[in-house]
Amino acid sequence: MPPSKVTKQNQTIRQGPVQVADKNGPAWLTLMRNDFPLLRKAIIILGISLISCSAMVIAGKVLWNKQQTAMTLAQAQYNEALNNRNQIASDNQAIHDYQAKYLQLRERGFVGEERRLDWITQIKFIRENRKLLPITYEIAPQQVFQISPEVSTGELELRGSKMKLQIELLHEGDLLNFLDDLKTKGLYTVQDCTLERINTIAETPLSPRLAAECNLYWLTIDKPTGNPDATPQPDNQ
Repeated sequence: MPPSKVTKQNQTIRQGPVQVADKNGPAWLTLMRNDFPLLRKAIIILGISLISCSAMVIAGKVLWNKQQTAMTLAQAQYNEALNNRNQIASDNQAIHDYQAKYLQLRERGFVGEERRLDWITQIKFIRENRKLLPITYEIAPQQVFQISPEVSTGELELRGSKMKLQIELLHEGDLLNFLDDLKTKGLYTVQDCTLERINTIAETPLSPRLAAECNLYWLTIDKPTGNPDATPQPDNQ
């Protein structure tokens, strides 16, 4: 055969610009060349799917974090509401337990503003009822007491008004009865009392035998106020 018509196996025959792949060449090379347009479309779809999945995962994590934060906040609000409810229940129980005592102290004048007119009225009543000798008293301005930090009064102030009493007595029992009767119109504490015997001859059976001088503090508890009460004028009974 002429040399121009002789072909060799496993070689590519050139016919102008077109190249024909050898049938026995690598299969993957032929596949990539023929199916690349289809693979490109699939790769694009896969990339879009991966991006979408990543976005969904990120959005899910953000939503989960928000839900966790909202749940934590809701739990804190629930705990606060529960604590408030328990505190209210405890306060109501305390009010129920101490209401009778509170009303009693308020009736006696310990809770709230001091009642100086009640003290003066009670002194007159005791003197007339027990037929005592004249009583002289002075009431100083009210002052705030400094109490121990261990004693909690909350927002209230403990106050006291000093009263100085001078009484002439027939016997010691008159003083004890007077101080005991005085308790019905307030709460007070005696700071000191002195008794002196009158060294004069009694002109009548009702002449005084003793002279007493006592200093006591009328106590009240109330919310803080501006100015304390003014000092009243001394009065003789």
